[in-house]
Amino acid sequence: METDQYKQKNKSKTVVTLRKGLQVGESILNGIVGDYLSGSSNGLSIDMQFFRHGQPLVLDKGFPEKYDAPLSPKICILVHGLLNNETTWNYRESDEINYGSLLQNDLNYTPFYVRYNTGIHISENGKLLSQLIASLIAVYPVRVKEIVMIAHSMGGLVVRSACHYAPLQGADWYLQVSKLIFMGTPHLGAPLEKFGNAVTYLLKKVPVSYTKLTGDIINLRSAGIKDLRYGYLTDEDWEGHHPDQLLKNNKTIVPLLEHVEYFLVTGTLTKDPESLASQWFGDVMVLKSSATGHSRNKHHLDFNLKNHKEFAGVAHQKLVNHPEVYDQIRSWMSKKRKTAGFSPSDTTLNINKRKSSHFPKVSDNKKSKLSGIKTLSADAFKHSISKLEELNESRITYKILNHIPLVNIFSKEIENTQVQLTSKMLRSLKKLVT
Repeated sequence: METDQYKQKNKSKTVVTLRKGLQVGESILNGIVGDYLSGSSNGLSIDMQFFRHGQPLVLDKGFPEKYDAPLSPKICILVHGLLNNETTWNYRESDEINYGSLLQNDLNYTPFYVRYNTGIHISENGKLLSQLIASLIAVYPVRVKEIVMIAHSMGGLVVRSACHYAPLQGADWYLQVSKLIFMGTPHLGAPLEKFGNAVTYLLKKVPVSYTKLTGDIINLRSAGIKDLRYGYLTDEDWEGHHPDQLLKNNKTIVPLLEHVEYFLVTGTLTKDPESLASQWFGDVMVLKSSATGHSRNKHHLDFNLKNHKEFAGVAHQKLVNHPEVYDQIRSWMSKKRKTAGFSPSDTTLNINKRKSSHFPKVSDNKKSKLSGIKTLSADAFKHSISKLEELNESRITYKILNHIPLVNIFSKEIENTQVQLTSKMLRSLKKLVT
């Protein structure tokens, strides 16, 4: 009997582990090509929702009874970053321990964890988050007195975008926001995406088929990733602009909310924050100047740097579940709430300015995940065929080498070998597609 129970327990653990692994893989896929998945109504595209214990929360009238813990008038919303989902907050020793659960125990905040498609535009996610919070408030059984939001990396940009779009959607939840805590958020952009933009631009300018193909492959990264180049928050930042312009900043200025206290957490690559490595690479993904909004141009953000804490030797991803970081968050959240600078009447100023563009586009014909996998595979094969055909037809390098005496002996042989190999690959891929 004990052996059977042990086997059943291990089987349950295996199923849970497998499910988590699949969900993490799905989140990574969404981060890389989430705009494609969403645009094609692919079943693998993640819909923005609150999750609890790995399951989505349905925000209907029965929501309060389904929630397995007391609901406090103080809400804490946690928003993850690129390629992640809500499980990124969990401590290694237990899935039940994270900043949200600790704040619930220590300060009576009810935590809500967002999962979303990090590959679509940040502004689209901002509009979705605004509506999601409004939906939560609408079914919440007690009057919400305070909203605190903790956001990591891209999540911080999504939060700022949501606060921007809330009044434009006629929502007033943003008035209850007292504190926003940003951890490693690239308010002024991420250097790796700027580097990616420059590399792909240069590769595609080189008149060699191989380099162009390499540039095309790198350039497959999603709209969400490209928005990180300068920390875009609104539709106006990217609409009407080519996404691959060389280091062109089209960012709209979005002011900070006057009634909100902002808190900033940054990390460094090494334990010495003054070392060249820490100065040049920040927390590996984000530079300190970007995370603190410090700039000499119009995009400077006037954060109160007394509310900034740097954790030496804590890299970008470790910021989400570090005990010392939590101690600092708890200290900030223990402080008495700052008096709100706005009143509910302020939201009416923007109601007449509402447009359909201020609301997210929702697809009603989303397919199943299995269908999504099949479609994604077929599209990947078709794209590979297209690029191989392009590579096989464009052989400018060989055209030059074949006119050089002696060199042409080898170049013609190499060219023939390439043509044969790519032709075989094309035939194989076409058979798989058909």
